[in-house]
Parts: sequence; C-alpha cells; structure tokens
Amino acid sequence: MKLSLVIIALNEEESIGRCIGSVSFAGEIIVVDCGSTDSTAAVAKSCGAKVLFHEFQSFSTQKQWAIEQASGDWVLTLDADEFLNDELAGEISSIVNSEAAHSGFRLPFRILYMERLMLFGPWSGESHLRLFRNGQAGFPDSGVHEGLKLLEGTEGVLKNGYVVHESYSSLSDQMQKMLQYSTLWAREEFGKGRRSGPFRIVFRPAWRFISAYLLRGGFLEGLPGLAASIISAYYVFLKWTMLYEMRHDQ
Repeated sequence: MKLSLVIIALNEEESIGRCIGSVSFAGEIIVVDCGSTDSTAAVAKSCGAKVLFHEFQSFSTQKQWAIEQASGDWVLTLDADEFLNDELAGEISSIVNSEAAHSGFRLPFRILYMERLMLFGPWSGESHLRLFRNGQAGFPDSGVHEGLKLLEGTEGVLKNGYVVHESYSSLSDQMQKMLQYSTLWAREEFGKGRRSGPFRIVFRPAWRFISAYLLRGGFLEGLPGLAASIISAYYVFLKWTMLYEMRHDQ
C-alpha cells in the first residue's frame, strides 16, 4: 500500500467528503473522530474511510495517535476543511509511486476566505510538512498550532498546485476559533515562563497588520484582504493581552 490519508475530525459532515475525494488515489483512508454529533462518520464511511474513535486531549496528541494507525508506505495528513487541487494531487501521486529522495515534503497552502482563494495577505507563502514516509515524522506535544516534524531524513518542498484550506465557515466562526486558539496559546506560553507587556500588546498587532496588508500584499485582495489583515492583527492582540492578563491573575 503506497499512501495512507489520515484526517482528524469533529462535526465535519459538510467538508469531510470533499477532503477525502481530493485524494482518490490513497490506498487507505483513516478518519479519527472524537465524538461527532452529526453525520461525519457516516459520510466518511461512505467515501471508503475507516473511522476510529479517540478521545480528544490536544491537537498534537490526536494527530500523533491518528498517524500511528496508518499502514501505508507514505502518510498524508490533512484537516477535514482542507483538500488538494488537481495539480498537487497529481504530484503527490507521482512521488509516492517513485523513489523519492526526501523523507517528507512541505505542501503549499492557499486559504479560501470570504469566498476568495487568497494569494496575498497574512497567509501568503504558507506551506506545511504534511507528506512523509511512514514512521519518519511525528507531532511534538503542543497545545495549539501543532506542527509535524521530521524524525529522520531530509525535507523537500512541492512546487506544483496547493492545498486549499477553508479555515472559517463565517466571521463568527473565525472569531470563536480565535478566542479558543489565543487562550490555548497564552496558557502554553505562560507555562513556559513567557510574559507580555504594553509594548508587545500595542506594537505586535500593529506590525502584523502592516506586514499582512502592505508587505504581503493584502491590499491586492480587496475587501477580503483588508478584513483578513485586520482580524489577523486582532488575533495577535488577543494572544498578548491574554498572556498579560494571566500574569496579573497570578
């Protein structure tokens, strides 16, 4: 078996089928669910996936457990709200059926935001390690923004195509996730001994907006680019303000 597609999911009935369908060449599809109350499991099974239950502790531990269930020579890990475009799917299919020189590959990402497939703005140039030889990568323990790390071998970067990531179903969904992620980030950083202050609360969000809107070309994306840049800066403000609040609560 050449490729295992691994996905973690919770109440993703509207997107899980699209994700699985974009990797039709996978020999094994594993969906790890942590208690969906919608038809996520049924949709995944109808697409040929093996659905497993695992209690959620953190994103990193959930994804680590999920990839450990894969039996393919290669593993591709995606979130349920992500999918491959045809060009990237073709390149991944070629890699797993050849003698690739690297143990893992970073995939280019583009964010689908406010019905616009963003090329510029706060997420421009985004890429993540998602494809790897089985057993040669893992997810280090992290409370938020978990990242796959190679354990051995070298890392390559795919150039053709991209992963489409529809991060937020609506503005309210984005705001809820920002509150969740900023709280997790602040707790994790506070535990590491990191602290915040007025300078960081004021200037880090300002720099984030300047970087996203002007330096990364968010202004070229019209209203979605402006909204993404402002909200991205607000997310930075939330993170550092929550970290500051934790110090004073202590």
